[in-house]
Amino acid sequence: MIKDILTKLSQEQDLSYEEMQDVVNSIMSGEEEDVDIENFLISLNKKGIKEPEITAAATVMREKSLKFDIGDGTHIDTCGTGGTGLHTFNCSTASSFVAAAGGASITKHGNKAISSKSGSADFLTEAGADITHDRNKLLNVFNQVGFIFLFAPLHHASMKYVMPARQRIGKKTIFNLLGPHTNPCGARRQIIGVYDKSLLNIFSKVARNLDMEHVMVVHGEDGLDEISITGPTYISEYKDYKINEYSICPEDFGVASASFDEIVAQSSEESLRMVKEAFAGEKSAVQDMIALNAGAALYIARKVDSIGDGVELSYNLMNNGRAADKLAAYVRVSNI
Repeated sequence: MIKDILTKLSQEQDLSYEEMQDVVNSIMSGEEEDVDIENFLISLNKKGIKEPEITAAATVMREKSLKFDIGDGTHIDTCGTGGTGLHTFNCSTASSFVAAAGGASITKHGNKAISSKSGSADFLTEAGADITHDRNKLLNVFNQVGFIFLFAPLHHASMKYVMPARQRIGKKTIFNLLGPHTNPCGARRQIIGVYDKSLLNIFSKVARNLDMEHVMVVHGEDGLDEISITGPTYISEYKDYKINEYSICPEDFGVASASFDEIVAQSSEESLRMVKEAFAGEKSAVQDMIALNAGAALYIARKVDSIGDGVELSYNLMNNGRAADKLAAYVRVSNI
């Protein structure tokens, strides 16, 4: 089956939804040879990956994942694509704890570092958390803390069939685009950071196709898959069945822009130190950037009416110690 698909891709023809669904299902069921999987991923990259292809692949990956029914449907995720190659502190993870301190329910999907110095899993492990817990433990942590971390490899076992090919290719493939669309808890409200501006509108359309509720897709002008502190951030927001595109700057929220050097972290240890300082009320570019991203998360979670209100609340949650308490509670309960 994959041979016919490879022929079509060699002619740089887009795949239909059904074709993509069939071939990804075949790959993730262990029915295809490594060399064919590698050729498929390379050919897809060369052609250019389109919205229906991402939607179809994400649908298959969702079906293959180990799902976890939790919460009342209002939980949010802040999982980005990664792949920026820019070594910043763990902003989305830190922002999740601030949002959780503000009453948002968080089902954070993530992995170890791939292109950065510290992935969300590395950060949480450095903080002392146990990220390998079973379902009963996850449920207990969620009920007590309002935050859980979903370590991607534990929920997407069928990814083992594509790992050898991905490792040999050594570049981003369609599978780098699927993680944010495959939250194991089925989060329908998300902030999704992307490594390329061209993905903004595509990801919003995929969110619409996947019946999401409210999604903000973000990309910093500096290349970050976060809301950036260094300058403008481009946003594609899907809400109420409409897609709205705009840009924001730190100054829009009374926050000064900062230099990129101020948010760089060379290790998970350094990232944790920077976040803990921000959570202790220390004013910095790190605290400002966390506030911007947590403010958006609180807005997505409907705990505030606007990003601006969320930014203001986020500063309060860091300065009054509630964000630090939330991180400490997660680490403590995850080890029980």
